[in-house]
Amino acid sequence: MFSSPQLQAVASSLAHNDPLRAVVHTMRKRPDNVLGLLLRPLSREEIAIMEGRGCRADDWSLIQVAEDFDPFRVRRTHLVGHCVLGRFRDDCEVRPGITLPSGIYDSTLIDAQVGNNCLLENVRFCARTVVDHGAVVFDVGSLIAGEKVHFGSQQTLAVGPETGGRPLPVWPGLDVAAAAAIATQLADYEGQKAIVEAHQRYVEDVTCSSCWVGRGAIIRHTTRIADAMIGPGCIIDQATDLADVAICCSQDEPTHINAAAVTQSLLGPGVTVAGGAIVRHSVLVEHCSVDLNAVVEHSVIGCNTSIAKGEVTASIVGPFVGLHHQSLLIGAIWPQGKGNIAYGAMVGSNHTGRAPDQEIWPGEGTFFGLGCNIKLPSDFSQSPYLMIGSGVATLAQRVCYPFSLIATPIQALSEEAEVPRAYNELIPAWGLYANAYAIVRAEEKYRLRDRSGRGHIPFQVLRPEIIALVRDARSRLMIAPISGDQAPDLGTIYQEQAIAGVGKNFLREKQRRLGVEAYGTVLQRYALRVLLAAAEGHEQLPGSVDLAHELADELLPGLSLEQRLSALLEIERENVEIVKRAKIADDRRGVAIIPGYADCHPSVEDDRVVRAAYDRLARTRERVQAQGYSELAPGIADLPIGQQKRPE
Repeated sequence: MFSSPQLQAVASSLAHNDPLRAVVHTMRKRPDNVLGLLLRPLSREEIAIMEGRGCRADDWSLIQVAEDFDPFRVRRTHLVGHCVLGRFRDDCEVRPGITLPSGIYDSTLIDAQVGNNCLLENVRFCARTVVDHGAVVFDVGSLIAGEKVHFGSQQTLAVGPETGGRPLPVWPGLDVAAAAAIATQLADYEGQKAIVEAHQRYVEDVTCSSCWVGRGAIIRHTTRIADAMIGPGCIIDQATDLADVAICCSQDEPTHINAAAVTQSLLGPGVTVAGGAIVRHSVLVEHCSVDLNAVVEHSVIGCNTSIAKGEVTASIVGPFVGLHHQSLLIGAIWPQGKGNIAYGAMVGSNHTGRAPDQEIWPGEGTFFGLGCNIKLPSDFSQSPYLMIGSGVATLAQRVCYPFSLIATPIQALSEEAEVPRAYNELIPAWGLYANAYAIVRAEEKYRLRDRSGRGHIPFQVLRPEIIALVRDARSRLMIAPISGDQAPDLGTIYQEQAIAGVGKNFLREKQRRLGVEAYGTVLQRYALRVLLAAAEGHEQLPGSVDLAHELADELLPGLSLEQRLSALLEIERENVEIVKRAKIADDRRGVAIIPGYADCHPSVEDDRVVRAAYDRLARTRERVQAQGYSELAPGIADLPIGQQKRPE
């Protein structure tokens, strides 16, 4: 389902257009004048002015300054070794609306280079550091570099099993897809060797002995910074520890670190680490956040993912994952992302009491409910948009039914059923016929909240790779007829031995029938959408039209294109009704329980998700009408919600 790149391709493009390597090459090219200033020695008059303002140097002859250097802008500063000072003319914005004159005040510099219009104030120890033009370093305890600085790139993470087994070398620019490929394609020995060799070459290439503070970066009230590359525009405020890191952001997409600790990690553009969070031995790819005392360790976190209060360890987490409460995720290989981990969920409990050497593979859109307890090993990768109910404790297992629900038994089982008491109930396709609202909401959410600009994230839930899993699941459910004399009794119970992919759960005959029907409907819906697009003269994906014809011939045999488009409209109408029913059910329950519920929740007519479902139906009608089938699309007069403009 998840398309992983080949390891040889990853190795050959490792750190392509990498900003860290560019910075290191710049520092190596002119080590005594990294910023390319027009330098000169200080005059006697300038030395006298600086000494009169409390400055001192072990050897003034080792101090070089820019041509238009202003000695009045350096006060109470100790200069040790070879230091380069730029031109200080402009003011610097330390905080929004608060500016101070550029210059160097109350600081100690050791073999440091400071660019034009920078502000260094109350920096108690700045050693072997290059500060690019316009940067601010204000009230910082120490900013130092060791003899060999690797900027967090020299390490190998342990993802999946915490004890090792899936080693993952890291570098700036590593994305979730490449990380998942390296962690899972272990049988590709040549590819793994190429990755290791390319990573070793990269580490050698970026090793140096200086820190870097990028152009326009702002560092305030921070205790310690060591062995760091801080990208342009980065804002660091009250960080408790920042060591062995590379922050590869830009002034257009700044990274923010606020009252947090980041060590031995790589951060991409648009990342936020705040609120007492701790990030160690990790890669935050881009536009993700770690907040509110969350802990992320030995993990790769994808774009648009938000982690707060909880813990993520030894995991690869894809885009759009929400972990907003006190919860746990350990040992997860989850490159597809788009899921949620609710309060109290324990995904990865070490239930055996032995070594923490197990893992979990969630599928796209997996929803872990309140207080659930997920035991390892588990594989849900073939069950996209699986929902695990509140308080459910699952056994180690593999489940292969998309859009399903795993819940505690809805009805008591008879003793004759011979189902282990620890088993839960599996309801295949539940998300399609009982929770379609969530699918429409997910697509809208992905579209509106995406901040990534470097990789394509498909917003559509019903895509060829997911449809292939749905088709396979339906074929496994069709072990018996669902009508006629030979149909099983509705009380029949199935387990893994009877229907593959059920895992450590049981399945009722009634739910099997509903699953077959719902899977069949979504296969028809997908196939007919593709055929409509083909009739319009474009193919969405290579081979998709052939698959659509195959599905249509299997599920809707002998129908003309007109009849098939009529069926598509009917399916879309029914989907709108399913979405509306979910919203109406929530409103009825809320009104019956909470006083004033209707006053603080949108009505079904104003609900964004319901309106999005209507919009899709209206667009489908217009497309069908454009193909000359006006009798199938008489207009949208019966769609009062769809007539309204969707709010921006």
